[in-house]
Amino acid sequence: MKFTELNSTENELHLKFENTTEEFMNILRRSASYNLDTFAIEDVYFTSNNSVMYDELIAHRLGLLVIKADPAIKDLDDPKIEFKLHKKGPHTVRAKDIEIIGKGVEFVNPHAPIIMLSKNQELEFHAVAKLGKGKEHMKWSPGNIYYFHYPKNAKGNESLEELRQMIDSQKIDKFKKDLDNFIFVIESWGQMTPKDILSQALAEVQASLDAYKL
Repeated sequence: MKFTELNSTENELHLKFENTTEEFMNILRRSASYNLDTFAIEDVYFTSNNSVMYDELIAHRLGLLVIKADPAIKDLDDPKIEFKLHKKGPHTVRAKDIEIIGKGVEFVNPHAPIIMLSKNQELEFHAVAKLGKGKEHMKWSPGNIYYFHYPKNAKGNESLEELRQMIDSQKIDKFKKDLDNFIFVIESWGQMTPKDILSQALAEVQASLDAYKL
């Protein structure tokens, strides 16, 4: 088996895997999606909330904010990140309004809206982000990871979009796929770079195999 990079950007990585199986590709996809540690807001303690949203709905939205953190924070004895917010309306509360307690942490999308506060409405809370994996909740998954069979009639220099169009233009019963070659796509949400997702996912697969060595 070997793989080569087809294209990469800040948040995307496209790879071609050759001489492998669909089973391995699915193992790698699951490892990248569900077994890597990232931070997400897990606990929210409300001091005040007289907005139109229940505490649980706001907590759910906070949990979906994408957090990028210094990798060294993961190695602490008690890896967690704390946040606090106190806002009064009229105001649209966004991720950038939340105060991060500590350094080396940022919201990937600081303009992500959380709630619109009207006049005389107030929101105050303290929140804690914890390490977790996508298999516990998808808010901890580092990205959208998927694969598909390489078209048999491809020349090898097509872009990802050209390969998709090549597949879409053929009737499903006439589509000829290369059973041993695949396109693997990593679309990072921003917690980790696509290449870090790949390297850590491969390491997780290797560690799982080593655990079963006799």
